[in-house]
Amino acid sequence: MKRISACASAAIMVLAACGFALAEAPVSPDAAPAAVTAPSPARPAPETVLAKVGDREIREKDVDDILATLDPQRAAMYDTERGRKAVLDEVITMEVFSLWGKENDVEKDPEFSRALDAMRKDLVRSFAVKRLFRDVAVSDQDAKMFYDKNQSAFAVPESVKVSHVLVKEEAEAKKVLDEIKGGLAFEEAAKKYSSCPSKEQGGDLGYIQKGQTVPEFETVAFALKKDEMSAPVKTQFGWHVIKLFDRKAPGTKPFADVKDEIKTELLKDKKTKLYTDEVAKLREKYKVEVVSADVAPKK
Repeated sequence: MKRISACASAAIMVLAACGFALAEAPVSPDAAPAAVTAPSPARPAPETVLAKVGDREIREKDVDDILATLDPQRAAMYDTERGRKAVLDEVITMEVFSLWGKENDVEKDPEFSRALDAMRKDLVRSFAVKRLFRDVAVSDQDAKMFYDKNQSAFAVPESVKVSHVLVKEEAEAKKVLDEIKGGLAFEEAAKKYSSCPSKEQGGDLGYIQKGQTVPEFETVAFALKKDEMSAPVKTQFGWHVIKLFDRKAPGTKPFADVKDEIKTELLKDKKTKLYTDEVAKLREKYKVEVVSADVAPKK
């Protein structure tokens, strides 16, 4: 028997366009976990025939192949018993339309020929570009050479790790400061009094660099010593009590931390240059002539 082609990921697009929903029915709060009450059945073998359309067979692996063409999130949505049944049903529908099309000679339609020719050209162009880039690569050594020559691009400025308590009035800020000096933990003071969302983390703002906060806050924060607290500081947001927990001196990101990023950018640059150079050569080789530069849209 003939096997169905696995090139049917368009089935998923049809399902989505038709509004197929994968949400399961609501489960009662008192229901036992599904893993206890109804274990998932074992997945059929890849060669298991799921359906037949004339002399064509649709197998378990055909559904797997379709799901493999999707992005991970969408594949996970359809890789359920209900989702796989929907994919199978849509593949069956596509097959019956394919047979109907052959029976009614749709391939003889001039529009079909034009569409097929356009698809063929797109495929040829796509494979041509893939072949052009086939041997383009960036080694770790290439990345290290770029890193060594561009140290300034990986410089890390001084940063400080600070927490703060934000309140509306100066008097309230002074009261908070007094309570902290009296023994209340800074983190607890932030959770109790601060109006900043950072209160949930005890006022922790993490490491900040110059230019990331308003000038009034920044000036005081960077002037503090480790474990030192500030007097109340006014900004456009209100009054702050700031505490510095750590300070990192300026430095350079380690090569190991940026190697992959460098390789990605170098590879992109190599492909861009190769593509641009090749386009110029091909336009010369195939005698490109722009007859009219007037490509304004029609009114």
